[in-house]
Amino acid sequence: MSKARAYHHGDLRSTLVALADKQIASAGVETISVRALARAAGVAHRAAYQHFSDKDVLVAAALAQGYQRLEARLSAVIRKTASPEDKLIAIAKAYADFAHDEPNMFLAMTGPRINQAGGFVELEGALVRNWRLIVEPINEGVESSVFSIDDKHAAAAIFWGGLQGVITQAVLNRIKLKPGERRGFFDLTARRLTAALKA
Repeated sequence: MSKARAYHHGDLRSTLVALADKQIASAGVETISVRALARAAGVAHRAAYQHFSDKDVLVAAALAQGYQRLEARLSAVIRKTASPEDKLIAIAKAYADFAHDEPNMFLAMTGPRINQAGGFVELEGALVRNWRLIVEPINEGVESSVFSIDDKHAAAAIFWGGLQGVITQAVLNRIKLKPGERRGFFDLTARRLTAALKA
């Protein structure tokens, strides 16, 4: 089947999302252009705008793909752990690995929120699923008194805010880590943040 005919049957949207995903990975979200990606797909920009009315709509679709990959990583490590504490440590290290492997996607996902109005349903759904994976072991730990903080929202904010801040500084190379130091550093970070919930 020819490219033009395949796009006629609805493949253009997924092609553009995949191209946007790759563009974010290679050069950052700031470089996304619907027109440029339409050219890369070999179609007129009008065809692309039939699927994505502007840049934010396309970026939202690409970010949803990033969140889906993160969700798969977090789900995989959670299945291998039992206690709330071990789940959070595993989540923290998996998130750090994701940021290391996909730094530009991580920065795009954690940068200015483009879905303030909640109009990007796919992105919002992917974000909420990831947040639930993080919050569930925190809630479990609070309810079982493993964690001493009574306020579940405060516990989630302390853990996730601290973790994301440290990871961001490492991705931006403001915390300088040698290749052999990274895993040990984030293992320590995960354990200290989890211990803070027990203090």
